[in-house]
Amino acid sequence: MEYLFFMFLFLAVYPYGIYPGVVYVMSRLFNNPWHKGDISPPLTIVISVYNEEKVIGEKLKNTLSREYPEELLEVVVISDGSTDKTNEIVSGFKDQRLILKAFLERSGKTACLNRVVPETKGEIVLFTDANSMFTSDAFLKLVRNFFDNNVGLVTGWSKYLRKGGGEESTGIYSRLEMKTKYWESLVSSCVGADGAIFALRKDLYKPLDEQDINDFVIPLQVISQGKRVVLDPEVHCLEESSKGKEDEFRRQVRITNRTLRAILRNPVFLNPFRFGYFSFFLLSHKLLRFMVPFFAVGAFLTNLLLAGRSTIYFSLAITQILLVILGLANIKGKVEGKVANLCTFFLLTLSAQLSGWIRMVRGVSDTMWTPQR
Repeated sequence: MEYLFFMFLFLAVYPYGIYPGVVYVMSRLFNNPWHKGDISPPLTIVISVYNEEKVIGEKLKNTLSREYPEELLEVVVISDGSTDKTNEIVSGFKDQRLILKAFLERSGKTACLNRVVPETKGEIVLFTDANSMFTSDAFLKLVRNFFDNNVGLVTGWSKYLRKGGGEESTGIYSRLEMKTKYWESLVSSCVGADGAIFALRKDLYKPLDEQDINDFVIPLQVISQGKRVVLDPEVHCLEESSKGKEDEFRRQVRITNRTLRAILRNPVFLNPFRFGYFSFFLLSHKLLRFMVPFFAVGAFLTNLLLAGRSTIYFSLAITQILLVILGLANIKGKVEGKVANLCTFFLLTLSAQLSGWIRMVRGVSDTMWTPQR
């Protein structure tokens, strides 16, 4: 029973608390940096939207005013069956660089990308969301990574800001994700991209299955073609998080469901004889992380069975119970603070991951997205 407890405890802690340290050490031992250079290739910005009337105007002003040669920039808005004023607002912008692709019926973001990306003019295609704002030099910083011919896809990362200022607890997690992916990039390729800001060489784009989660599967496609997927920590976008806990929960459920499906459809990437270090990264960063709910439950149950054997096991059981209570109290608005927020974040994340597993086993496919603004 004790062996089981420590095994479950290690596996529950490893993806979030140990793996980042492991990959940091690997980035020092097996450092393989890529080369950057000042280049300005033709660039297409693809903004996928559905009923984004509240933010699309600001997004377009932000995108069209960034530093990049005007004659080399194209901005394509893909409207997936929007029923509000999104299309009207986009059409109101009189800028030759801007193109609206409005589809009457919803088919999902991935299906829309399959229809539009082949028609874009850019050598580099950058994907982004309507509520993610670029820094002034984001485009220039991003494309310089493509100076290295071995780089096929470049991702940035998102800073999540509170309306009153400062980063949310999700922002702290985002920073840890950024550093982990950067260390992975220094060894070979990072796992997945940030859907709010990532770009690839257009000639590497392959049609996706409509159920695919694009910011996870597109990087896999790039790696399968012998190119690297890297994160540049100097490239980021800003997002004022307006999501409530319920909205964030639903988002995590959808991500878990679709990512697990993608891994099951692409098991070859877990073969280290073909993909080397990346297979280890994929196993640790994604698959084991999505299994943490099961490991955490296993650790808790075995801890309860061991609680009567010693003060240490009893204290560990009480600590786990108190952390869950603290997270629940924070959800109800009874308790505030960084520790409480962190407890809530992990409680919601693990619950969402468990729900994502259940939906996948039941055959539910979350191909549609509905932004909550």
